[in-house]
Amino acid sequence: MNWSIPQAPYRSGIRRIARALVLLATTGAFAADTEKIFEKHEDAIVQIRIVESGSGAKRTIGTGFAVGETGELATNFHVISDLVWEPDKYRGEWVDGDGDGHPVRLVGFDIVRDIAVVRAEAPFDSTFRLHDGALRKGQRVYAVGNPYDLGMSIVEGLYNGRLEHSRYERIHFTGSLNPGMSGGPALLANGEVVGVNVSTAGNQVSFLVPVDDLRRLIQRVHKDGYALPEDPKQELADQLWRHQEDYFGEILASPAEAVQLGPYSAPSKLAPFFNCWGDVSEPDEGLHRALVHQCTTEDWIFVSNDHSLGVAWLAHRQIESETLSKMRFYELYTGFFESNSSYLSGSKELFTPFRCRTRFVDSNAMVFKTAFCARRYLELPGLYDVVFKAAHLGEPRKGFETALVLTAVSLPNAEKMARRYFSAIEWTE
Repeated sequence: MNWSIPQAPYRSGIRRIARALVLLATTGAFAADTEKIFEKHEDAIVQIRIVESGSGAKRTIGTGFAVGETGELATNFHVISDLVWEPDKYRGEWVDGDGDGHPVRLVGFDIVRDIAVVRAEAPFDSTFRLHDGALRKGQRVYAVGNPYDLGMSIVEGLYNGRLEHSRYERIHFTGSLNPGMSGGPALLANGEVVGVNVSTAGNQVSFLVPVDDLRRLIQRVHKDGYALPEDPKQELADQLWRHQEDYFGEILASPAEAVQLGPYSAPSKLAPFFNCWGDVSEPDEGLHRALVHQCTTEDWIFVSNDHSLGVAWLAHRQIESETLSKMRFYELYTGFFESNSSYLSGSKELFTPFRCRTRFVDSNAMVFKTAFCARRYLELPGLYDVVFKAAHLGEPRKGFETALVLTAVSLPNAEKMARRYFSAIEWTE
């Protein structure tokens, strides 16, 4: 049993094409609502295009919408991320109804919440109002964007509350978001923005960034004296540093739940925003039995086209056998421990190789083999990905192994997390 850790694009003749592409127009009332939305706001929703500066070839296509009187457009960070990582190679544009591109400049972003603000050279004729107030579950919401570069479309869906098991809120939108709609507005029938299209899990399970997060970003961009650093990667690194301080600080301050796996008690839900699962299996024709328990956060952070952060993940496996010889069980157990060394993917240009420190440690009257492995982010100072593993030794046909995976974390926080996690493992038989 191997463990694995549980990613946008043209605006043309919007009146004509949009109405042809209106989805789910099943009632006259809905058709009237959607027509009013297009008529009132069509000029304030545009395609955002990232192009290669030398050739002018399209790299990324998404959606943006006017939110400021000085030409600001809101979109997703993942739509414009190339302007952060390779600003000398790529430029941003918004596209008008004739298909012509006009320059935009990145003025602010929130990488954790996947939103960004770019500024055009001239203001737009109209801008969107941001909704201020609560929504009712089941309330009708309209998501607008440019799916698959087909032209602006509007999709009806329903507000289904905020996601559970997440520190950073996302709205559960029951509607179909498709590539190219990223960064578009999600609107009430009165045209007020309640969220920003961000991602989908398919089958009309989609997600929006709440409008309150966008409001805070706009306020930051308009604050006197605010400006992105000349190298926007510095701002990206600062945001991720502050995020990990807050995120892992909250985990360390939260009382962890425990789970019982055979004779072992082990940490489970480390904070309210973790989600956990368990299972039992008898592979190899029943030659051994395994109890598995996994917990993960769901606060995925898009960093670049090559890498997203999964934040935190843990897994336990308790195995035992009544039929395997001691030698065969030891080989199986050793193979499990050694096979769980490659949890994290990512471009080698982003990280150093993993370096591991392996020890034999006494803890709570048990002997463990432990490994603490870390790789450093090359362009994000002070941040590491860390894998901590431990396996209980000394039982002839029983074993317990565990892994804790942390991404974009400082070494001091990773060490605190590993110590607290490891000390919570107990033999209760």
